[in-house]
Amino acid sequence: MELVMGKNILLKMSRFEGKLLDFYQDNGQLWLFIFITISSLLLRNDLRIYNSTDFLHFLEPWGKFLEQNGGFKGIATLDSDYNAAYLYILAFLTYLPASLLAKIKVVSFIFEYATAIIVMLIIRNIFILNKKSYLPYLGYGLVLFAPTLILNGAVWGQCDIIHTFFIVLSLYLLIKNKYTLSFISFGFALAFKLQAIFFLPVLVLFYIKERKFSGLNFLLIPLTIFVVFLPAWALGKPISDLFSVYFNQIGQYKSLVLNFSNIYSLIPDNYEYFHRSGIFISFAVLIGFYVLLSSTKIKLKPADYISIAMITVIICTFFLPSMHERYMFTADILAVLYFFLVPNQYFVPLLIWFINVNAYYPFLFQFGPIIDFRIMALVYLGLLVFLIMYTFKSKTIPQTSMEAG
Repeated sequence: MELVMGKNILLKMSRFEGKLLDFYQDNGQLWLFIFITISSLLLRNDLRIYNSTDFLHFLEPWGKFLEQNGGFKGIATLDSDYNAAYLYILAFLTYLPASLLAKIKVVSFIFEYATAIIVMLIIRNIFILNKKSYLPYLGYGLVLFAPTLILNGAVWGQCDIIHTFFIVLSLYLLIKNKYTLSFISFGFALAFKLQAIFFLPVLVLFYIKERKFSGLNFLLIPLTIFVVFLPAWALGKPISDLFSVYFNQIGQYKSLVLNFSNIYSLIPDNYEYFHRSGIFISFAVLIGFYVLLSSTKIKLKPADYISIAMITVIICTFFLPSMHERYMFTADILAVLYFFLVPNQYFVPLLIWFINVNAYYPFLFQFGPIIDFRIMALVYLGLLVFLIMYTFKSKTIPQTSMEAG
């Protein structure tokens, strides 16, 4: 039907156009998901050409060695301080075209997007949201645009996202009451990186507080690691070499702190004198924190274990000696979930990200730190104290409620 107004001819909207616009309006979440995915991919593609010293001195020589020695077969004789789980990936990449740098970063990208999807699922589960809610997609976007995630993978070409993916997956499975799979997932995390051990106390606390599974589930962790190491053993790598990687990593660095802001930024870098005391203090703070959490006066919901996991990583990286900028990486991702759990504390993820970006810059770009590490160590301490106090204040059962029960 045509309407004539002077010399202008207006056409009525067709049914097809109407349906097209209805589809657009009814699927805003899909368009947001597509927009976030494409824009974050474009950003990563633009940054991927950066060559870090870690790549030039370690990953590239390891990749060349594997390529020259039969790919997977080369794992048996490769001298590397990375766990066998990552060496499988590195060996697999030698069979694919393209530069090693690009392939390594693509692996990180795959796990970044997988982690963002798990974060979406956690947010949807915690808040019991319908499929039309935008919140999970905002979480997806926050993960993919978290500054340290971009610097760690797209720029640095590091693999911290892999063990973090399995930790976040373990948390999701814990919340979903799929305990066996949760322990297996954590076993994979630990098979990739020793720093995944920071998550172990969370599983212990869940076992004590919730009493929903047998302690025998903890045996799944070393069993999973052993199964992951079996192919390398079959290829000829001595089993002692496979497990000694963990012990070698513990004493690898002889500095109290490396490119990071923590308690050791405030004292002289005398490793031999201070490191044992630092370990004792770390365990004292961590054990004290968890003993108080395990009290019957503290009431925890499944979602609370997310913030506890984040605080645990922060405690470990603040008090343990020989920490460096990438060891707090898992907290960067958990901070996204914390933002949705306690939105009025939006400054918490911002501070966590800034603490780590401030530490990344000097190593990656020989720029900064933006703020002196000693000042940031005090900020870090203040943040930690605030998070611990808020946790106990918000989770303690009021005395009147306890008496009524």
